[in-house]
Amino acid sequence: MVVLATWTVVYHACLVLRLGVPWAVGLEALALFAWGVLARRARRPQAGPEASPPAQMPGPRPTVAERRLTVLTVATGAAAALLVAFDVLWPAIAALWLVAALAGTAWAALRLRPEPGPGPASSSDPVGSPRTEALVVLAWATGAAVLSMLILRPNPDDLYYVNLSQWVVDHGTFPVRDTIFSDLVFPMTSWPPIASYDALVGTLGRLAGVRAATVAYIVVPPIATFLSVLALWRLLRAWQVKAVAVAVSVAIAFLLFDGGPGYATPGNLFLTRMWQGKVILLCLLVPLLLVYALRYVERPTLRRAGWLFAGGVAATGLSTSAMFLVPLLALAGTAPLMLRRPRQALQGAAAMAAYPLGAGVVTVLLGGHSADLFGSRELYRFDPAWFGPEIFAAGPLAVIGVAAVLGGALAVPNRHARVTTGVAAAMVGLTFVPGVTQLSYDLVGLGPTLWRVSWIASVAALVGVLATWLTRHLPSHRFPLAAPLALVVVCALSGVPIWSQRSGAWWQLPPHWQRGPEANYTARLAIHAVRPGDVVLAPDDLAVTIAVLSTDVKTVAPRGYFMDYLRGEPGFHFAARLTLVNYANADVGAGDTAGVGAALRRLGVDEVCLPVDERQRLDFVRAQGYRLAAHSLRYRCLVPGTPGTPGVPAGPNTRGSAGPDRPRAF
Repeated sequence: MVVLATWTVVYHACLVLRLGVPWAVGLEALALFAWGVLARRARRPQAGPEASPPAQMPGPRPTVAERRLTVLTVATGAAAALLVAFDVLWPAIAALWLVAALAGTAWAALRLRPEPGPGPASSSDPVGSPRTEALVVLAWATGAAVLSMLILRPNPDDLYYVNLSQWVVDHGTFPVRDTIFSDLVFPMTSWPPIASYDALVGTLGRLAGVRAATVAYIVVPPIATFLSVLALWRLLRAWQVKAVAVAVSVAIAFLLFDGGPGYATPGNLFLTRMWQGKVILLCLLVPLLLVYALRYVERPTLRRAGWLFAGGVAATGLSTSAMFLVPLLALAGTAPLMLRRPRQALQGAAAMAAYPLGAGVVTVLLGGHSADLFGSRELYRFDPAWFGPEIFAAGPLAVIGVAAVLGGALAVPNRHARVTTGVAAAMVGLTFVPGVTQLSYDLVGLGPTLWRVSWIASVAALVGVLATWLTRHLPSHRFPLAAPLALVVVCALSGVPIWSQRSGAWWQLPPHWQRGPEANYTARLAIHAVRPGDVVLAPDDLAVTIAVLSTDVKTVAPRGYFMDYLRGEPGFHFAARLTLVNYANADVGAGDTAGVGAALRRLGVDEVCLPVDERQRLDFVRAQGYRLAAHSLRYRCLVPGTPGTPGVPAGPNTRGSAGPDRPRAF
């Protein structure tokens, strides 16, 4: 976390001062040294290592109001969970969700009064020794880390992330202009480049002399996955959960079977995408920020506020989503302090949210934008009935997840954390209210991405809490682990493994890059068949892989919607690119060749790669003067023939007679 925080500040300084990798490495070393000096001076003598506060016994007998709030929370939460499971009536789900979240928050606020000191743990709690707990957690962390290296699940978002990292490897500079379609000619896809994580990956790749993809796909996932399990463990301990090993085990089991086609489920945003900064933000930084906020609430000090600030900086470096997620997390995290010490609460919230909010202000002032332009064809993405099921997959897992989130304010043992959990659940519920995401987009340009507010709810951790809560309230003298095991069995039988093809993943040995093997192999052939500066036309999957592997060779468009923001940019030739992209991706009929030949000549396309079964399209490309240069089992790649041949593009990008005389078979 310290490395991410210091690197983010260094990276932003290098962007402003136009400094490259050598300066960044030197400044990072100085920043870490300065942090170490400050941390040493701030350290206070302690009798022993800091430990989580002891678990507390139940407070005084619930009042009538508290009992009514409990019934209301359980009733409305159960109704919301069932409706989500059947994926129906999302306006009703939003109403029930908000009632349950607000009722739970009110109950937690009423229970904020000091409670009696610690007492003996219930005999029905299967609490193991600290050593057993540590061994169980380390086993899960190690197993998940190994699993992250053995699953292949390509993701098209890498087009921007890893391409930027590879630019840093190739050039030793931090780009502020486009590297996907050009060499710093056009405006950047995501502007300004606030996230520092991708530049860090590129810097590590340059220092190690390897491609950015090697760092991103092979080095980062096992490390980030291992640390994320430890962060989950730390959060549950901070919440004073009994039988933490059980809670961690159920939480991990929930994540492992929370796959399927929904791209936003907690399971699909776990180890199978752990190389992306935004997923590291969700799995590693969010739990740590909740821990830091809880520590601050329990004892507001300047040092603990400093950790809140550092956490906010680190989160900003991982993803631009931190610009709206961290301020919400700061409000929820310090909410328990608002009633008794509002000044300290505001100071803590400001410390955590300062850097992300500052990054947001800079983004607005610089005319920030991303490739996501939500035009009329994508209005469905504003509908909670669309993105809600993407977060909570229908069926029993939805019941478990929603019940855990809405019941968290009742089930979390720590009285301060209960309030935070309830407030976070209410914030998630607001995104389900019809029209909220559209209104947010109209006002500040932040719309469908608000589905990520669900990240602050820490769904998996709350599923673990639910398991231990059931263990305490549904005791079984013969088999105290009956309830947690029942949850695991339900997840295994009704869920979809995150490593299955239904989740868009499959097994691959040994550790590998997160690109399809055929696309990766063909991309290397395609790059080898052309020269730096050449332009390649290929279907999306192959085009993305080329962009990940190289910044010297460009593609017509790795993803069609990435072109939208450059529609009016001089020299970009949007219409010609769109024609070629539609043709390469078979979005038009094979015989619909109107304008394709002219578009090839206008853009000076130096290579065309198409699937082998697209014979009619390949024949058309050959008729334009292209000849076979490389092929794999799935693709054929063609380059222009000798200049002067009718229909052959002529110009500075033409390979001409320099190309090989015979097709290369690999």
